[in-house]
Amino acid sequence: MSKIDRAFVVLCLLLGGMILWLPRLGSVRPVPLLKPLNEFPRQIGGFTMVEEDKFDRKVRELAGMNDYLMWQYRDRDGYMLSLYIGYYRDQTEGSIIHSPKHCMPGSGWEPVQSGVVAVDGARVNRMLLQKGMEKQLAYYWFQGRGRIVASEYLDRAYMILDSLLRRRSDGALVRIIGNASDVKLAESKQVGFMKALLPVLDGFLPQ
Repeated sequence: MSKIDRAFVVLCLLLGGMILWLPRLGSVRPVPLLKPLNEFPRQIGGFTMVEEDKFDRKVRELAGMNDYLMWQYRDRDGYMLSLYIGYYRDQTEGSIIHSPKHCMPGSGWEPVQSGVVAVDGARVNRMLLQKGMEKQLAYYWFQGRGRIVASEYLDRAYMILDSLLRRRSDGALVRIIGNASDVKLAESKQVGFMKALLPVLDGFLPQ
């Protein structure tokens, strides 16, 4: 099946599912995290948490997540990366995961490379961003209800399906981002961190 055919099938699923899904929004049950994100490990794959960032109230209300984590990690070599996890106990209109590819350009960072890569069997998005002379490398994915998904459209289709069959629409956006003045170094550091991160997430995000 070609990419165009797959996109068409996903679009049909989305449109058809929305017709069935919308009347049943009230039956979707919120699903809490297995453990609160403030219990997340401070040490992951040779990186140590060194700083915590917070959204202001207006940004958090607009994003609609129920819980989130935005921590800076640094390794022994001094390389720093930011880990963001935004968790939604249930997703409804006005409170739904938004893809970083839409908000990053709005903050002045333009994608110069983007694609999907496999890391330990998980397919995740990889984006190289640039603002002026600065570069950043980012990896992100959608995770919830036992799946890791790169495509926001496929994630939305699964959400509709799970809302109908499992009465669940919980999910999370996970993003890693860091300086990429040396792209190969940034890639090595972030992929190493991600490999250590993936099994940790299973202890927090409901399957």
